[in-house]
Amino acid sequence: MSASASYLARRAVQKERVRILYRRALKDTLNWAVHRHLFYQDASELREKFDANKNVEGIETIERLIADGEAAYNKWRHPDPYIGKYYRKSFISP
Repeated sequence: MSASASYLARRAVQKERVRILYRRALKDTLNWAVHRHLFYQDASELREKFDANKNVEGIETIERLIADGEAAYNKWRHPDPYIGKYYRKSFISP
């Protein structure tokens, strides 16, 4: 595998990790927001945090930012997340 192919493969994995982290954090924001207008504000702030680093190019820097973001997400995750009725239904026996 050439160096450029290796670089592109690693960047693709990083992009996927960032996408997953953003989606998980956005869904978790719903657990903390009591009202929809609070969610919109929190979601906007979350997006700004991700957008602030979208032009970072260094592989190691990106890796550190992802690790820091995942650590922050795990630290601030809601202790009792909301589980919708469709999710619960799939685990209930008939």
